[in-house]
Amino acid sequence: MIVPVRNIVEQVDLTSDDVLLPLLECVVNSVISLQQSEKPSEEKKIQIQIERGDFPQNLNFEKIKTISSFKVIDNGVGFTSKNYRSFETPFSQINKDFGCKGIGRFTVLAAFDEYYVKSRYIENGQWFLREFRFTSENEIEPIALTELETGDFKTVVEIKNCNNPSILEKSALSINQVAEAIMQHCLIYYLSGTLPRIEILDEGSNTAEVVNELFEKVSKEKERTFQINKNFFKLYITKTQKEGNRKNNYLYYCANSRTVGGGRNLKNVNSIFTYPILLNGVSYFFDIYLVSEYLDNKVFKTRNGFNVPKEKENLLFNNSEIITFQDIEEKVSDILENEYQTQVKEAKEKSVNEVKEYIITKARRYHSFLKNDNILETIPPNLPEDKLEEHLYKIAFTARKNVEHNIEKFIEGKQVSAEAIDSIIADLKAKTAYDVDSLADYMTRRKAILELFEKFLDADENGQYKLEEDVHNIIFPLGLTSNELDYENHNLWILDERFITYKFIASDKAITSYSQIKSRKELDLILLDNPQMFNNPISFGDKSSGEVNSMVIFEFKRPGDTAHQKNLNDYRWQFSELVEPYFEEFLYSPIKKNYKGNQVLIKKTTPKFGYIIMDFIPDPLATYNADKGWKMTPFGTYFKIEPETNMHIEVMTFRKLLEFSKNRHNPFFDKLFK
Repeated sequence: MIVPVRNIVEQVDLTSDDVLLPLLECVVNSVISLQQSEKPSEEKKIQIQIERGDFPQNLNFEKIKTISSFKVIDNGVGFTSKNYRSFETPFSQINKDFGCKGIGRFTVLAAFDEYYVKSRYIENGQWFLREFRFTSENEIEPIALTELETGDFKTVVEIKNCNNPSILEKSALSINQVAEAIMQHCLIYYLSGTLPRIEILDEGSNTAEVVNELFEKVSKEKERTFQINKNFFKLYITKTQKEGNRKNNYLYYCANSRTVGGGRNLKNVNSIFTYPILLNGVSYFFDIYLVSEYLDNKVFKTRNGFNVPKEKENLLFNNSEIITFQDIEEKVSDILENEYQTQVKEAKEKSVNEVKEYIITKARRYHSFLKNDNILETIPPNLPEDKLEEHLYKIAFTARKNVEHNIEKFIEGKQVSAEAIDSIIADLKAKTAYDVDSLADYMTRRKAILELFEKFLDADENGQYKLEEDVHNIIFPLGLTSNELDYENHNLWILDERFITYKFIASDKAITSYSQIKSRKELDLILLDNPQMFNNPISFGDKSSGEVNSMVIFEFKRPGDTAHQKNLNDYRWQFSELVEPYFEEFLYSPIKKNYKGNQVLIKKTTPKFGYIIMDFIPDPLATYNADKGWKMTPFGTYFKIEPETNMHIEVMTFRKLLEFSKNRHNPFFDKLFK
C-alpha cells in the first residue's frame, strides 16, 4: 500500500493556536536523539536559530516580524540507518518508547514548504554525513550519504518557508515568547532531569535566550498522584514568582513527556485560583503538569489534543468507565484545595465578603443569604456581576421551590407528628426569609423612586423646575390606562397604598375616550373601584354594569414658582374648582350607560375623593379657602367635606406628598437598609 505524503499532510489540521507546534516537534526529536546519546548530560545541547520574514498584516506594538524558517541543531545520535528508516515510515513504531508517533514531520509540512536535514553520525565505527530533503511534492529526496574519516555529532534540521497563512500571521513572536513555549512544552523533561541545554538565537535581532535559565525561576513545589477508575495520574505542581504581565495560573495536559496544546487557565478548573497565590508574603503563579499513561494513549496523532470527552453530560450513554476532562479536573481541584487549604480558606473568605457586599449594595433580594456562609461558599469566587447574579438567583429559586414543595406536602399529608411539625416550622421560617428577600427587592425599587421623585421637585442647575408631566409620569404615565400598563410599571403607592387595588385607572385621558360621557375634559388621574362603567377595550373588570362603589380623582399642578396659581395675581378661587367639574361630568351627565348600553348607577351618595397636589400653597390662597370652609389638618394639608354629594377633597403640596410616602416606608427602609 502506498500512501502519498501529500495525503497525510492534508489530514493534519493546524490552527493559529499551533503556531509553534512544528518547531516543538523538531525540538523534541532533538531531545530524543540526545536521550539516545551516551554523551555526558553537561555536553548535550540544542541550538535553535530563528529566521525572520516580513511584518504581519496586523502590525504589533513591538514591531516584530513573522518567522519564515527555523534551524534546530543538536549533537545527538543523528539520522542513523535506524532513525532514517523510521523517518521514511509513516506512523513508525521504531521510537515509540520515546513517545514518537511517526507523525511530527507531517505536522511540519502542514505549515512549511521544506524539511531539510544534514546529519553527521557514527555507525559501526564509521562516520557518515547524511543529507536529504523532505517535501509534500517530492517526498523524501536523498541528497548525499558520504563516509567521513572523522567527525563529531551534529544534526541540522531546517524547516523552511512558512506557507500556512494563519500560522505565519501568528508567528510574529519575540524570542522570549518562543523560549517560554519551549520551556512549557518540555517541562516534563526538566522535571525528570533529562532536558539538555537549549539556546535560541534570533538572527533578525542578534539576540539570544537560554531556555534552561527560565527553568531556574520555576520551583518544583509538589508531586501528587490520583486514580480514576483503574487509571493513575500524576501531577507536577510548579510555581513561578509573579513578575511581568503574567495574569493566570495554568494546567497543562501532557502526553509522551511533552505538553499537548496550550495551557488551560486554572480558574476554569477552580475559580479560587483566579489570582496568584500568596505564599509567605510572596505572590506566585502555578504551572501544573498532568501526566498519565491514559493520556499517552488518548492523545491525537498530531499531538494537539486528546480523544477525551469534555463533560459527563455530553456522553450519549452514561458509561462510568469513560473518563472525561470534567472527572480529571474535579480531582485536580480537590488536590489543589487540600494542598493549599490555608490560601484557599483566605480566598473563600474574601469571596464570601465580596458576595455579601454585592448583596448589601446591589441585591437586597438575597438578604437572607447574608447569615448563611455555607450557601455563599458554594458560589465560585471572582465572578463578574452578571454571573454572580445567575448563581444567586439559581440558589434562591431552588431553595424556595424546595420549601414550597415541603409545605404543600405537609398540607396534603394526613399524618401529623411532632417531628413533622418541627420540620414544617423550619420550612415556614425559611419561607419567611425568602419572602423578606422579595420584599427587600421591592422596597429597594420604591426607595429609588422616592429619591427620584424628590429630585424632580428640586430646581435643576438652571433654576428650572420639572414639568407637571415629568412628575406625573413618575406616578403614572400619561395617556395610558391600567389595561395598557402592568401594576409594576406605575407608582400609585406614592399617593396612597389603597388606590393601587382599584379596578380601573386612566391617566390624562379625555373622559369620552373611556366612556360614553361626552366630554373633552382631561383628568390628571381618575380611579374607580368598579370598572363596569367603562367597559370598552381600554378598561377592565369582572362586571359590565352596576353601581360604582367609589370614585377618586387626582389633580397635579406643575412644581414651580407660578404654577400653583389658577389665576395670576388673583387668589380668589377655591381648591375644589380643580376637581369638582370632573365629578360633575359623571354625576350629572344624562348618559349613564356603558358602550354596550348596560345601566351604570352613579349616585350623589357614591363616595368621591378628590386630591389636589400643588408645589406650595400661598397664604392668601389658604386664607381665602379657609373663609370658604376649608380646614387645615394636623399634617399641614387642607380638606373639605361636602356631605350633600359625599365628596371629600384634600389639598397638599408635593413636599407633603413625598413626606407622607417616606414616613409610611421608613419602618421598612430602616429594617432593610440599616
